[in-house]
Amino acid sequence: MKIAFAGGGTAGHLMVGLSTAEEIRSRFNEAEIIFFGTDKKFEKRCVEQRGFQFHQMRARKWEKSYKGVFMFIVTMFIGVIESLIAVRKFNPDIVVGLGGYVSVAPIIAAKLHSIPTILLEQNVIPGKANRFLSKWVDEVYCHWRGSLKWFNKANVVRITGTPIRKDILYSQRSRSAEKFGLSPSKKTILITGGSQGAQAINEVILRCLPKLEPLSSELQIIHCTGEYGYEAAKAAYKQTNISAFVCSFLDDMGAAFSMADVIICRAGATTIAEFTAVGIPAILIPYPHAADNHQYWNAMELASNGGGYLIQQIDLTPEKIIELITDLLNNKEKYDRMKMLNKGIGMPNAASRVVDNICRVIGLKGTQFAILVG
Repeated sequence: MKIAFAGGGTAGHLMVGLSTAEEIRSRFNEAEIIFFGTDKKFEKRCVEQRGFQFHQMRARKWEKSYKGVFMFIVTMFIGVIESLIAVRKFNPDIVVGLGGYVSVAPIIAAKLHSIPTILLEQNVIPGKANRFLSKWVDEVYCHWRGSLKWFNKANVVRITGTPIRKDILYSQRSRSAEKFGLSPSKKTILITGGSQGAQAINEVILRCLPKLEPLSSELQIIHCTGEYGYEAAKAAYKQTNISAFVCSFLDDMGAAFSMADVIICRAGATTIAEFTAVGIPAILIPYPHAADNHQYWNAMELASNGGGYLIQQIDLTPEKIIELITDLLNNKEKYDRMKMLNKGIGMPNAASRVVDNICRVIGLKGTQFAILVG
């Protein structure tokens, strides 16, 4: 059995691919797995750390300018040629894309080779690539029912959830506390802006620290800043009595989720899939410049179902953050209800559902897979 993942660009796309790959490997331990990804260094590192092969592909985002359109077309043409060669050499039985500009060429190549194709979509509003490709692939698997109207020309659409890593579900708080050098009994706030970090979130949280300091005997923080906010955050926490673990990037999100009583984060689809699977109440601050404002609609879907609070970045203030944190930690009835609602929204078995469907499409035993993540 051979499996190829292609794409990435963000940790969200990549982690969905890795989660699916790990589920396949757990069932078929002789599977050969390779990722076709972008030139972003964290992709190669994350893929190879998990024992998979990595191969960089050529791709370019769509830009609304004459030069941007021309370069996109040229790069896409080259990418399709490269993908035709790679797909033919690997000879998979199925190609699965997760959207994004990197997945377009491999899906086209698969169709030209008459190979079955599948898309996975994590956001409420699908990306442009998945919307374009959905009418050509065999099946589409998505997380939210709100996505269905965007795929009205697709052959088959199924609600499977977004595959998440197994460590998200099985990490233990006591071991995680030891890893972070924190207390297993204190209330823990997890702050993360995703793989790219979020300077707006970092800055407002640092302004909150003086007001959170009186709670330092019962409260601690895990703050994943991203590359650019790390030094400032590290210095700010040293000036307080608040116990904190500060990092620029965190590979073991399962450990962080096992510690978290509240999460403050962007509204990336994979992040939401992960924290809802374990039922963490959330304060969501959508990235305002995301394509089609998709993070806002992800956050709105969660907030409307009672699993979290939505704050638009323009309305983000230390006072608002302090108000919501205090409300959650002091109101046990509201906190427990939000935790329960989030668990109801979460789909912890999504990876299993996705792989079940892949096996059904390719006819199960003794076959080859190619999963393209974009």
